[in-house]
Amino acid sequence: GFLMKELIVNSLNKIDFIIRSENILYSFISLIVVIIIATIAMTYNIIGVTYEYSLGDIATEDIRVQRTIHYVNESETSAEKERVAETVKIVFDKDPDVLQDHLRHIDELFSTAVKILRETPAISTEDLSFQLTAFKRKLDNHRAYPEWVLLELLSYKNLKSLQNTVNKILIYVYDNDEMGMLQKEYENPLNINNRNIVIRTIRGPDETEEVSRQLNQLKTIREIWERAYNISYSIAPYMSKKTLNAVATIVRKNLQANLYFNPEETQRRIDARVQQVKPVMGMLKKGQTIVREGDTITGDIKNRIEIVNRHAESTHYYYILGVFLMQVLFFFIFAYIIIEYYQFFFPDNRSTWIIFSLIIMFIVYTFFVSRAVNMMNSKLVFALLLPIPFVTMMLSILYNLYISIMVGGYLIFFTAIISGADISSVLIAFSSAILGIIVNKNVNSRTDFLRGGLILGIVNSLLLVTIALIDEISFAHVSQNIQLALANGFINSILVVGMLPLYENVFGITTRFKLLELSDLNADIFKKMLVKAPGTYNHSLIVSTMAEAACKEINADAMLARVGAFYHDIGKIQDAGMYIENKVTDPRASMLSFRDYSQLIISHVSKGVILGRQVGLPESIIDFIREHHGKSIMNYFYHQALEESDSSKSGDEIKRSDFQYPGPKPHRKETAIVMLADSIEAASRTVKEPTAQKLEGLVKKIVYNKLNEGDLEYSDLSMSELNRIQRSFLNILNGIFHTRIEYPDAEEVQKLEKKVLKEHGNHD
Repeated sequence: GFLMKELIVNSLNKIDFIIRSENILYSFISLIVVIIIATIAMTYNIIGVTYEYSLGDIATEDIRVQRTIHYVNESETSAEKERVAETVKIVFDKDPDVLQDHLRHIDELFSTAVKILRETPAISTEDLSFQLTAFKRKLDNHRAYPEWVLLELLSYKNLKSLQNTVNKILIYVYDNDEMGMLQKEYENPLNINNRNIVIRTIRGPDETEEVSRQLNQLKTIREIWERAYNISYSIAPYMSKKTLNAVATIVRKNLQANLYFNPEETQRRIDARVQQVKPVMGMLKKGQTIVREGDTITGDIKNRIEIVNRHAESTHYYYILGVFLMQVLFFFIFAYIIIEYYQFFFPDNRSTWIIFSLIIMFIVYTFFVSRAVNMMNSKLVFALLLPIPFVTMMLSILYNLYISIMVGGYLIFFTAIISGADISSVLIAFSSAILGIIVNKNVNSRTDFLRGGLILGIVNSLLLVTIALIDEISFAHVSQNIQLALANGFINSILVVGMLPLYENVFGITTRFKLLELSDLNADIFKKMLVKAPGTYNHSLIVSTMAEAACKEINADAMLARVGAFYHDIGKIQDAGMYIENKVTDPRASMLSFRDYSQLIISHVSKGVILGRQVGLPESIIDFIREHHGKSIMNYFYHQALEESDSSKSGDEIKRSDFQYPGPKPHRKETAIVMLADSIEAASRTVKEPTAQKLEGLVKKIVYNKLNEGDLEYSDLSMSELNRIQRSFLNILNGIFHTRIEYPDAEEVQKLEKKVLKEHGNHD
């Protein structure tokens, strides 16, 4: 109960989190839309057109199989069932009680004869009339033995021996080779074409004996009747003919069928065996031509058309439901990943729409390619016609490896379903998706895409060769596909080169190539900064160097930090003379109050944002302008204002917020690193006679203050990363101050020059 309650609470919390997070909510909505569209695309081909033809008609069109059909071959299945049915043995039941009943009667017959002879001994063998009358009186009427047979018994000297002989004959007749005898000939009422039989003797609830025989071995009562004398003779050849005739007559009177055909058990066994027969499956492959235009409709062709019609008329709800549920499973997997690691998969609000657009374009394109059956006669071709590498390349460049892997996995699944789970298509799709992520991971120029495309083409070509060797595909056919594989690599790379600027401009994405363009220090804005605010310009260069090195230490985006640092202080260009790094040449500096001065300095953030948008900077770079001071306090001006207010006793209210930057605080590692580099570089210029120990103390103090003030709480920087960042900053600062030489200014040089010349003149 507790675990269930906790599970429900966690689920409700996650649902509330999804609803409150607009970006994640849009992501879930887009996932649902993708699932619906993809399900339609993957199952559309299973509902095809039907065809009406009769035997002898002329086909008016080419009829091809829209998708691979596995069907039950009814005729072959029926033939297999008939074959199996014929192997089932016909069941006959033998009644063991029949023999026992007749043996008891024989015992009574001979016992009666013995008793009569004992009670009324015969005077002579010629006069047995009295004994005969008594014998007949005691016998059952239903057998009605002839008098001569009874007289033969009464006159036989050894009745016990004669009884044994009769018993032997009856046992032989009833249990000859464990078979028994039928009332009449077997007439095959079930029309079973089988000569093998099984004779079943049921002796009790749990005791059944079965023996296998042939149908032609069965005997009827008529056959035994006719052979009764010969059977008697074969068993007792020493007897007289008259005695043998009497014995044969007794045997004939005691003949009764003890073997019966069991149609119910036979049919049950046949049905049981037939049910075990697996349907004989046939297959019509996707793209297979059933009949061409102008051909005559034969019986075989008509059967295949009917199979296609049955398959087309059925909407295959189970198949559609299966594909839908499989995608829902993907949905839940992705949902878990999104909720747990959303900052990696959806780093900004635009990422949802970019991923959605790429997947939908892929689905629509793949759907139409799959409909072009003529292009898919070779199973090697289909996956090579799909832009799988294009999608994974775009996402790996626009965002990161995590998004590319997740989307690439879905593209492989989609390709597998729409291609009928063809292993060749799946392998090529897998190769294309993975290579698309890897080959262009670290591109620095647009020509690097051609190298990536070449690698993609070569690897897929080798994969085609291995598939061809396994499937024994001709070399001529493979060579054409190799050309297509190479073309696929280059075309996908060219598509990426062409589409990247479009996505950069439409969605405002900052790619590596956009950053390379923005890092050009010959841009007008940097020329203007160099002229108007040279100190700020030099400060920005040092900050960019420090930030870039620190980002490399923790595997953050070094290029983004470098470019962001270039632009972080462009808001100072307008009032360059008000800033200390530019020597403070603006006369307003001495006229403004501490509050107004601090407000002017703080305004360089908002001015920088406005200027950045005017020159077309992407939001990711403007974030550096907006966040590089966070919500820190200008402590110097705030302290001076407090002192002034305290000494003058003016009573003016000094608000802390008037000396605080508006923020926001850094929301990513790169902007946080630029914030630290900016503060440390500015503070390092105030250190007198800098040493390694002083610089280390300065760096640690500033980092500690930023942590203590909460400026780094949204940056995701760990303590381990902060330690590596500090070491990186110290390495650069030590290098700068170690090599720095204090150069005298021009005025000092002129004074010294005049002094030397004067002394030299006096000396002369």
